[in-house]
Amino acid sequence: MDQGLPYWERFLRELPTVADLAQAEPEVVKGLWSGLGYYRRADLLHRAARFVDQNGWPTGYREWLKVPGVGPYTAGALASILDGEAIPALDGNAYRVYSRWSNWMEPLNTAASKAFITEFAGGLMPTDRPGDFNQAVMDFAQSVCIPRKPRCSECPLAELCAARAAGSAADLPIKRRSARVLEEHWYFAIGYEDGRFGLVKRPEHGIWSGLYAPILLVEPLHDRTAEVVEHRLSHRKLTLYIYRVPKGFAAFSHWLSVDEWSARGMPQAFVHWMRKFAYI
Repeated sequence: MDQGLPYWERFLRELPTVADLAQAEPEVVKGLWSGLGYYRRADLLHRAARFVDQNGWPTGYREWLKVPGVGPYTAGALASILDGEAIPALDGNAYRVYSRWSNWMEPLNTAASKAFITEFAGGLMPTDRPGDFNQAVMDFAQSVCIPRKPRCSECPLAELCAARAAGSAADLPIKRRSARVLEEHWYFAIGYEDGRFGLVKRPEHGIWSGLYAPILLVEPLHDRTAEVVEHRLSHRKLTLYIYRVPKGFAAFSHWLSVDEWSARGMPQAFVHWMRKFAYI
């Protein structure tokens, strides 16, 4: 919260209504988002604002799912809190609580397990104050039904918990082994002249969509020394090799200072590179 609050405040100051966000230029939205990473979320937030601006506010779980970027968890949270619909909001915390409550002994990250937990949680949802119930489950997961060494002796649901009765609470939830982290090597050419960086705009799909970045190369530049930085994504470890090149090396579409680049949304990998090599 400490990290996110200043961004939230800045967003509301600059774009106080859904209509303001819907009508904003993409570069403005990404500039306000700059530093948070996951720029696809900024794109989806922008698309969601446009959807709501055009179609009005959704009501109920099924309608919320139609909004770009809104998945089952967010739709469940919004429908229960705003619309009073008795539907669970299932994120990792809630899945942990319900898997222990039901003593579900199958790997949790499968379609069958998610279907079971959705049905199980749905059967527990009260029709009165479902939003408060969902938020209580979140708080409970953070304070008592914690990931490691759950505090079963303090648990107000102990008599109802099947995992507590079976002695398996500390072993749940069961998860499939995470996917292997892929290691990739990427090569970039970046123009540099008078404190400005030569960049191009990334395609509107894939990593860093629509942001400004150096030119991606097919292979390394063997006649130049690269500045190397590592960047971690969820299942990928990227090693970036960044070569400073003269202005005439390529057709750079934009020449931006650090501040100008940041204002348009600088990918976090290049923030790391700038800090490591004292550009900022």
